Amino acid sequence: MSTAYWLQQLRPDLSVVVIEARGVSSGATGRNGGIICPTLNDDYMDLVKAYGVESANRLIEFDHRNVEALKEFLKQHGDNDKGWFDPELTWQKQGMILAWASPEEATESRIGAERLAETYSEYKVLSAEEIREITKLDAYCGGLQIKTAGVVWAAKIVFCLARAVQNHARIVTHTHVDHVKRVGNLCQVHTSRGVIEAGRVAYCTNGWTRDLLQLFQNHLAPVRNQVLSFRASPTTPKMDFLLSANRGYQYMSQRPNGDIIMGGMRDTVGNKQQYEDDDSTINLTVSNALRQHMRDTIKVSDVPDREWTGVMGFSMRDGFPFVGELHTFGMDRQFIAAGFTGHGMPRTFLSGRALAQLLTDQPLDDWFPEQFLVQHPSREYLHKESKI
Repeated sequence: MSTAYWLQQLRPDLSVVVIEARGVSSGATGRNGGIICPTLNDDYMDLVKAYGVESANRLIEFDHRNVEALKEFLKQHGDNDKGWFDPELTWQKQGMILAWASPEEATESRIGAERLAETYSEYKVLSAEEIREITKLDAYCGGLQIKTAGVVWAAKIVFCLARAVQNHARIVTHTHVDHVKRVGNLCQVHTSRGVIEAGRVAYCTNGWTRDLLQLFQNHLAPVRNQVLSFRASPTTPKMDFLLSANRGYQYMSQRPNGDIIMGGMRDTVGNKQQYEDDDSTINLTVSNALRQHMRDTIKVSDVPDREWTGVMGFSMRDGFPFVGELHTFGMDRQFIAAGFTGHGMPRTFLSGRALAQLLTDQPLDDWFPEQFLVQHPSREYLHKESKI
């Protein structure tokens, strides 16, 4: 939907169709924990070693730029009435706490965290005592504080985007795409409701990309995550922070109404729920681990109000999304923006802008991370795959 919005900004004369297999925002975006925070999926020093300091910093700055752009979009296109178009974006006083759940994690993460804090005032390394003071939890061995972080109703962001483009784009829901076929200068999109012909096609399909693009079969995997929701009660602690721990396998947020969202724990099962794309079921092992973590670590023993799963799209080699044109892989007039690896909130909005620029033959902004592009040298493996 972000791409449709940016196409409207860049080329309002174009005819745009958005095809959604379910309802608007019925997938992972509508099911996530609502955490919006500009941070890295990877250790900072690992990125420095792989791409250099300048590129590592560009990735951080892109996330911050994306969050700011999304904030401005919501000021213009969001409501403030707690209705369907009010995402209730709420910034947290203490930001996001990336907590180290073990001495080993603390040792491995500290150097990168310290480098980040030296480079950007937005970041601060915390001792175990400082985390205890902020969170009232004693389970952590220190961590990194990110001062800009908020909680948001993610599905309603998509509703705002849909409303913003409703006079420009046709949004077709509950329509499954079976395959795309190139015919002359057009692409035929074969769906459960018929065939649509388009000059260009963009795959914003995340965890379901491999169902349509064989090229990404081994490189972009569906990964199922699991979430609990706890209704606010008189004993529910009030949190002014967001929490991510154990390398992101545990995360927690609190809604403005006091409800607590706890997600993750997929590392408690052997496959970490990779290549799982059924979001109609839950994993009982993960379910029990989430409940135990809430009781033993977070000290919340309430019975969950709801439990659900959502399917993310993981870029398996480097964690970066795949953005770009697919013509060099034998798919002329076809483009992609997918594989956000559970980190879509601070990346998808401006990645949608980049995709819209490519679709309309316009130059990319110079701040867009080149590592995201399918043509980047680090993604030579895709070219080898396309020749098999």
